Amino acid sequence: MRSHLARLTFVGIAYVCINAAAFAESDRWAKCRGADVDARITACSVIVTKGQGAKSDRADAYFNRSVAYRTKGDFDAALADLDKALQLNPKSAPALIERASIYQARGDFDRAIADYGKALRFDQTLARAYAGRARAYQGKGDRDKALADFDEAVRLDPASASLRVDRGAIYQAKGDYDRAIADYDTALERDPSMASVHNSRGLAFLAKGDFDRALADFSEAIELDPKLTDAFLDRANVYRDKQDFARARQDLESALRLDPERASAKASLDELNKRVAEKTKRAPIATSERPSPLVSAVLLRVGPIPITRPVVTTWAIILVLSIGSWLMTRRFRSAPDRREALLELLLTGIMSQIEDVIRKDSRPFLPLIGTLFIFLVAANLSPILPGVEAPTSKLETPAALALIVFVSVHYFGMRTRGFFGYLASFAEPKLIMLPLNIISEVTRTFSLMVRLFGNVMSGEFVIGLVVALAGLFVPIPLMLLEILLGIIQAYIFTVLATVFIGAAIGSVEKG
Repeated sequence: MRSHLARLTFVGIAYVCINAAAFAESDRWAKCRGADVDARITACSVIVTKGQGAKSDRADAYFNRSVAYRTKGDFDAALADLDKALQLNPKSAPALIERASIYQARGDFDRAIADYGKALRFDQTLARAYAGRARAYQGKGDRDKALADFDEAVRLDPASASLRVDRGAIYQAKGDYDRAIADYDTALERDPSMASVHNSRGLAFLAKGDFDRALADFSEAIELDPKLTDAFLDRANVYRDKQDFARARQDLESALRLDPERASAKASLDELNKRVAEKTKRAPIATSERPSPLVSAVLLRVGPIPITRPVVTTWAIILVLSIGSWLMTRRFRSAPDRREALLELLLTGIMSQIEDVIRKDSRPFLPLIGTLFIFLVAANLSPILPGVEAPTSKLETPAALALIVFVSVHYFGMRTRGFFGYLASFAEPKLIMLPLNIISEVTRTFSLMVRLFGNVMSGEFVIGLVVALAGLFVPIPLMLLEILLGIIQAYIFTVLATVFIGAAIGSVEKG
């Protein structure tokens, strides 16, 4: 009985010892593969010191300890462990890639390329090995081989944004900006928050001469990372090329605040200040300067769309006319008062003029012709208010109105004659007249635009010149004449629009 009990006790103690040893071994491997660097080195050292287990296990311990050494910055110890791991398991692709990356970090690109090549001989599906070798080739300046390896890495891992960025950088360095932009686009689709990629794409757009897109990308990079000095410098270059020296100076000063020792920023700012000083010296002194009528002041931007002064003035006129129309027509009486009599006089006058021109019922055409006339009178007379410029004195407003007339002419022509009947009218009286009639449609619309723009703009220019030379009260008679001319220009524009519509519907002879 006692001997049987002794045997059971011995078996139990042995079982506990074996389990304890297995648990200790398991815990040691967990620490060897864990995140605690010091504990990892200690646990892996115990495993390799014991020298027990399969070669693959000891190679794994050396590999894990090398990663820990690299994390601590001890590259020599990391390389020594990787050499031992590869002696035990020469076909370990992860160990070869890890050793190659250390060689690459130390600038030994030839050894790095050799190790990446060995890893790929054992496993040709390693996108990381292709990418690493590509960067090593790039470090040696061999862009063609780097590009070939990046192509293979992207094929194996098409979802990787970083691979697209690296390949795009090589395309950009080779001057293939379209492919570079395509790779940057794909990377930003996967991760739009990469400020440096926006900046790189901006440089590619800048190299292509697309300043607006480059400016948008640099601005986006700065918004994502306000400490990205390169983006400020690159955007400053765009502003400088666009002659926007104030914004260029702001960006250069921002770059210097971020990096006071940035020599390129200091040099660019000094050069910019010299250019501004020289331009100021060369600029003539003028008491009055009038901007070009072909250029409109931008008041604000809605995304990429500029909102100019004529656009804002036009919106204000439309708003005032709409509110005024509603107030004047909301309460009609059986016995008309002066307000209603004035509206009736205006309405019957416009209808009578339309019927005199096209010799048909004026009601289908009244909304267009009447609105054009009232708007043009208001627009041409708007400079009476201080600080307001007539929107018709800038090219875009007459162009928009002429385009409205152009579309309306063809609309009324097709509605009256039918689609094919209206098209056939362009071949009248002979088929040979077809190209001339088409050219006439375009040129008369252009003439309508230029006539309105030129007359209103020249009137404002003359008054401004007289005010600058003669004082405030002398040009008052000219201003009264300008009011009369503004009404006449509105009348001429609407009458010509009516004539064009009449020709389209066949009630007025073309000529």
